[in-house]
Amino acid sequence: MTPQLRAGILTLALTLVTLGGAQGASTTLDFVTFDGIDYIRWLEEPGRALTREDLGSEFATVECSLGEDVRGCPYGRDAGAAFLPAGTRMYAVRGYATSFRLAAVWRDRVFLYQVWRNPRARHGGDLYDIVGKVRAIDVRRGEPTAGAGCETSITAARDLEALVAMMAGGAVRPPQAHPVAELRYWITFWLADGTTLGRPYFAETRELMGGLALPPEFNDALDLCPGGRQ
Repeated sequence: MTPQLRAGILTLALTLVTLGGAQGASTTLDFVTFDGIDYIRWLEEPGRALTREDLGSEFATVECSLGEDVRGCPYGRDAGAAFLPAGTRMYAVRGYATSFRLAAVWRDRVFLYQVWRNPRARHGGDLYDIVGKVRAIDVRRGEPTAGAGCETSITAARDLEALVAMMAGGAVRPPQAHPVAELRYWITFWLADGTTLGRPYFAETRELMGGLALPPEFNDALDLCPGGRQ
């Protein structure tokens, strides 16, 4: 096993420890990997589901599945997937860069996968293709479930523009490991087409999932819950 692969597996394992409680009983993230970029899909998204009208050109085909062949499809293999079966076709999503979003079509259903890690990304804009597309941001302290903690919604155009600009300009670094007990916020970006992007944010280290480092002003602009920061 190469050091790079070992580091990738360790990062995946640490992320699973951090997020497992938030995402239900699944013990493995639903991921796909293409051209070195890892994409993930949450079991539940508050935004609308994709339809065939959202599909762009065919992008790639899943070549192996961890669920079908654990030894022959290790994490990190290009064109590999966690659960999607080999042969599943992947498509671009209209209006978005393929480095940010891909769609899988399986059994007449369309599944949205969004970037988790991109080794070539240097700034947040390289990860998340959302500039000019965000109409609201929901911030919830704790888990992304109803009643989990205090929450706030940001809808003012100036505030949205400032937050997205900070994300686009933030530096991308190797993701850090976060203890399960570390305070987190779940941020949901509502996009103009009705779909959403949900990611955990760790306010103490100012890191958005995927290794996106954000400035101190990001915490202030989010209007985090009282008592959420030391």
